[in-house]
Amino acid sequence: CLLGGSRQIFRCMETDALTRLLSYIGRFILVSFGFVVAVLAACAFVMLLLWGGITGGEEELRRPLGAVAGLSVPVIAAFAAYYAFWPAMAVILLAEWSNRRSWLFHALGGIAIAAAAVVIRANREGLQTPDPAAFAAVLAAGAVGGTVYWLISGRSSGRMLDEVAERRTPTSGS
Repeated sequence: CLLGGSRQIFRCMETDALTRLLSYIGRFILVSFGFVVAVLAACAFVMLLLWGGITGGEEELRRPLGAVAGLSVPVIAAFAAYYAFWPAMAVILLAEWSNRRSWLFHALGGIAIAAAAVVIRANREGLQTPDPAAFAAVLAAGAVGGTVYWLISGRSSGRMLDEVAERRTPTSGS
């Protein structure tokens, strides 16, 4: 690129900028998809816990309640995503900027996001502290959500920053 003259340098700069823009858009889509699937998984986990507790092993209750639980997961996930969005963005940005790719970081981040979402909801709606068993279930759901996010997006957190740093450092042979 550098030996081809000013027009060639401009074309290389355009290509690098376009490539970088497309990689940012791709990462944004992957992170968004990971967040949505993580919230759905966390809500499905809570519904499974509730479903097992409500049915109590009775077969005649499992089928109708299973259908209701399956249909209500997206609705509950929308509410959960509403309260968990800003805490999740803080954890996601921290993971991206600090190159945190470990499962443990994302699982603990999911627990912190779940706890923050419960506190945010309680403060906004003036609710009392939740039942300890329900709070533990929400924290466990946060760990499930963090793990699902790690499986989709978290294992590659910060890789774009590594690639940008590699492009900026000069090679030793040239």
